[in-house]
Amino acid sequence: MKVSIMAQEYQDGASIDAFVRHEIGTALGRFSDEIVSVDVFMKDTNGPKGGLDKQVLLRIRMRGGQQFALHTTKDNLYAATRTSAKRAKRAVRRCLGKSQRIEKLSPRRRLGNAAAAEVIRP
Repeated sequence: MKVSIMAQEYQDGASIDAFVRHEIGTALGRFSDEIVSVDVFMKDTNGPKGGLDKQVLLRIRMRGGQQFALHTTKDNLYAATRTSAKRAKRAVRRCLGKSQRIEKLSPRRRLGNAAAAEVIRP
């Protein structure tokens, strides 16, 4: 699993970078074989004004070509990162659960009734 981080207008990049890598690794580490890459985009929309303006966007690419994005806005960058990591864990688990359920279905249920009838009857 490759993690790339892009932060816009933050002074202490090293501590934020370490925190983001730790949170992503903790949340998604057990799925690392199924995840190709995680891109993290962080932005402070209001600058020094404060408020609910720290945005974290996670873009996750899975094996098999699936990808999805999660957007979180909080007043603290660390809280936004933690929330995004938790949401990503649930989304990846749900995505993998759906794909495993589809693989476990019998050919008859996967193809549908009409197509299955043609496959079964020669």
